[in-house]
Amino acid sequence: MNVYFLSGLGADKRAFSKLRLNDRFSVKYIEWITPLRDETLHHYAQRLAVQIDTTEPFQLVGLSFGGIMASELSEIVNPQQIIIISSTSVGIPISSFYQALLKVLLVNPFAAPFLKSPNTLTYKYFGADTPELKDLLKSILHDTDSRLLKWALIKMSGWQRKKKADNLFHIHGTADKLIPLKLVQPDLFIQDGTHLMVFKQHEIISSVLNKQLQ
Repeated sequence: MNVYFLSGLGADKRAFSKLRLNDRFSVKYIEWITPLRDETLHHYAQRLAVQIDTTEPFQLVGLSFGGIMASELSEIVNPQQIIIISSTSVGIPISSFYQALLKVLLVNPFAAPFLKSPNTLTYKYFGADTPELKDLLKSILHDTDSRLLKWALIKMSGWQRKKKADNLFHIHGTADKLIPLKLVQPDLFIQDGTHLMVFKQHEIISSVLNKQLQ
């Protein structure tokens, strides 16, 4: 069974580096591409879809923004299941942190490079509370394309999906500050899980994935 992973906010497979899945799953990573000018999420998903082999059964696992893109992809391809982590299955009100980011982005077109420099507030909302997590977040933000980061933040905040995608299973942390638990309705919540629980609490997430992907 092929399992395609989509990371969050332009990050790469490093976010999933501590997960341990059963050998029965063939893990593949969808690579982010540069968005076109004024591109919609759906059109972007259409361009991502070429990375998926639809001639064989497959499942999607999306983290944060990757979860949103997994839902968009479900309208184009036919996954047997979608699992989203630290994400949302429908459009929701954005957090105060996102609101502040958007104000900066919309006022200053050169703000994206600034956002790529992590600070105390960024660490807090992402749940990066250990040196290892801070180093991970710092390296991911540093390597993220500025245009993709700005586009993803804006599109995520304006996502208008009303209906949960078919065969979607949602895992969320009770301590997620970027997408607070009160705004979503997950199928399974992880106690004290933060937005980066896929890395910090990798043993629990690995166990859940191995069970759910069957």
